[in-house]
Amino acid sequence: MFLESERLIIREIRVEDASFYFELFSDPDWIAYINDKGLKSVKETEVYLKEMLLKSEQELNGLGFFTVISKETKELVGTSTALQRKNLEFVDVGYGFLPKGRGKGFATEATRLMMQYVKETFKQEKVYAFTMPKNEKSKKLLSNLGFQFVGMQTIFEGEKDCVYEFRF
Repeated sequence: MFLESERLIIREIRVEDASFYFELFSDPDWIAYINDKGLKSVKETEVYLKEMLLKSEQELNGLGFFTVISKETKELVGTSTALQRKNLEFVDVGYGFLPKGRGKGFATEATRLMMQYVKETFKQEKVYAFTMPKNEKSKKLLSNLGFQFVGMQTIFEGEKDCVYEFRF
């Protein structure tokens, strides 16, 4: 999968992205608002990415985790996701960015690309997005993209998440 906008490139993850993903997964905001993967080194992150790539090839059929790159700087700035959860009817989209990729509209731009990809490739009539109740910035971003809050649900382990949906 390869997506492109005016400012961004979104492509499949690669094992050689491990140092970037180690930095992203170690970011305090990632840990606070997404999860703590517990990875302690770039080497552990390489193993994790290899497992993700294998799962993508075997099970996800074009869905998964994708790397977001700034065209201007050529830097890896974040990740976008499109996943089909076993307990949900429709695909959900997600995002996470390092501080160098925040505040520039990259998450909005990348999420729009992912939504279009899901709509066109998987013929979905809607997509979901989830965020922790305390993540005000993410809730604002989803609202600005046209997502509607539909309620609280336990999607992942732990507390309930805010569930949003976007109908095409």
